[in-house]
Amino acid sequence: MATSHSKQLDRLERSLKEALAIVQATPRQDLRAQDWLETASQVGTRLSDSRDALGEIRQDVVGGARTALLLYFRSHPGETLHPRQLEGVAAIRAWARRIRELREVGWQIETLGAGAEAPYRLAAPQLEETVATSESTIESVGGKHPGERLIEYLLHISPWPASPQQLERVAKTPAWRQEIRELVDQGWLIQSHDDAPHDIPPGHFRLADLEG
Repeated sequence: MATSHSKQLDRLERSLKEALAIVQATPRQDLRAQDWLETASQVGTRLSDSRDALGEIRQDVVGGARTALLLYFRSHPGETLHPRQLEGVAAIRAWARRIRELREVGWQIETLGAGAEAPYRLAAPQLEETVATSESTIESVGGKHPGERLIEYLLHISPWPASPQQLERVAKTPAWRQEIRELVDQGWLIQSHDDAPHDIPPGHFRLADLEG
């Protein structure tokens, strides 16, 4: 089901244009301290609006910040990723905390160097099956909505399939199959036994494509 994000994108565009206009109106010569403080204050407000707009779209399209970061890392395995990229993907100030949480699950996310500008890299493209399907991984899944929890869990364990019992526990609702169908309608490539009978047991599901 297609969802329009015109309102959020318009808000993002407007806030960035306003920030640019403030910068362009700032004197290039004889810039006084007080003038610059006012410019910085106004730009900061617009950039905060931009982050909020990014976060609203991220929540609708991907889910929580941790899920967004994991999807981005898994879509760029072994690549060097700058903190500014990751902050943009997460669209929250506490993005580094979400990375620490992913490490606690078992993801091998390396910090390449020291300091706030040190880049990150996903060293292993997937979790070991025993880690991915463990009790601790199920317990680590967050999110307020069943669909959000399901997609995070499927993203953690891909390419391994999840059993009905695991999915119901993650979703915290017996209607988890309906949630799976809604995720498929949103564009997530979630496969069942019918799609891959040699790889997926009956009743099981797996996330087959990391580009939902």
